[in-house]
Amino acid sequence: MSMRRLLIFVALGAGAALLAACIRRREPGPLLVVSATRDGDGCRVLVQGERVTSERLREIGRRSPAPRAIVIYSDDTPYKCIGSSNLTLQRAGLASVEAVQREG
Repeated sequence: MSMRRLLIFVALGAGAALLAACIRRREPGPLLVVSATRDGDGCRVLVQGERVTSERLREIGRRSPAPRAIVIYSDDTPYKCIGSSNLTLQRAGLASVEAVQREG
């Protein structure tokens, strides 16, 4: 093997190793479940049946032992409700936040 090919092989291997280190694996553990729906022209965000404001959602997220959250939304939920819930939970420090549409 020529020196040039050896250097290319090593560089590609190092690049693949660096890329693999950047991939975030899902953490096992509890899940914080949030429901976001339309409420007239606004949003209704619920956590365990409690209607919450953005500030309260951030507080719940910060205190939650769950490293992950899921925001469940209906077909008619405005994106601003889903997006603001996701962003609030991310700012609270949760490692992973996903949005999932409710079936039915």
